[in-house]
Amino acid sequence: MPGTIDQRHLVAGDGTRIGYQVSGSGPCVVLANGLGGTYLAFKHLYAALGEYKTICWDYRGLYSSAAPSDPRANTMAHHIDDLMAILAAEAVDEFVLIGWSMGVQVGFETIKRHRARVRGLYAINGTYGRTFRTVMGSRLIGQTIPMLLKLVRAQASLVGRATKRIAGSDALINAMKRVGLVSDTIDVEIFRQVAGGFQHVDWVIYSDLLSRLDEHDAEDVLPTIDVPVAIVTGDRDLMTPPATAEHIHRLIPKSRLVVIRGGSHYTPVEYPAILTDELGRWLDRIPGWQRSAAANSVTA
Repeated sequence: MPGTIDQRHLVAGDGTRIGYQVSGSGPCVVLANGLGGTYLAFKHLYAALGEYKTICWDYRGLYSSAAPSDPRANTMAHHIDDLMAILAAEAVDEFVLIGWSMGVQVGFETIKRHRARVRGLYAINGTYGRTFRTVMGSRLIGQTIPMLLKLVRAQASLVGRATKRIAGSDALINAMKRVGLVSDTIDVEIFRQVAGGFQHVDWVIYSDLLSRLDEHDAEDVLPTIDVPVAIVTGDRDLMTPPATAEHIHRLIPKSRLVVIRGGSHYTPVEYPAILTDELGRWLDRIPGWQRSAAANSVTA
């Protein structure tokens, strides 16, 4: 991964210790990750972001961020407040946001709450809210997920032990390929690193975070968005199906939609060239964030 990425921390208003990563300088790009991912999921985009100040962070209770003392303090609003605290610490006013999976919901909610500060949104494999309504394109599966999450919470230690054995393994990756959860083009080494992080996940916290995603809904803000928005998804994305991306595209004026043939929910590590190309097109639409001539020649 090009450049130096500094690991930093701050203490949020409620006393929760939040970990975040910073690289580069220049106009600010915020990376909002998927649930359970780290900045490593964006590894292929970092080269294209070399001339920008790039900030990513770990959600409460995951990786370098501590769990809040109040288990109820893990809502979408808390994640946005954590981001605002990070931006204040880094003296950032305006920024653009790249969201993957859960990070797309974070992006829409950030626009909803801090509209004047967000200059553009790049939405990758995500939804606007009420996640369980759209997962796998099945209402029945969506109704089943809350019951499964209760089971995970009740058996968190057992799930944790099983995860330590299989997370990031060849057996898991091959199984995911067979059922269509990832593409054959996936960057196995990066995916292994991202998936391997689940070995350290607290499954009580993780299942609660996932439940919170279904409580969130920012659909009402979509027709009001007037900054450049690029939407990228895969035509084989089972988690957030293409129909979800198409719905978002219809509601956001002047948004751009790209559907990657063969892409799953993990397009950032499956089709990085397409993601990087679209990233450049999107940045060039945002005053103050256009790429330099040198950057254009590198990515052309």
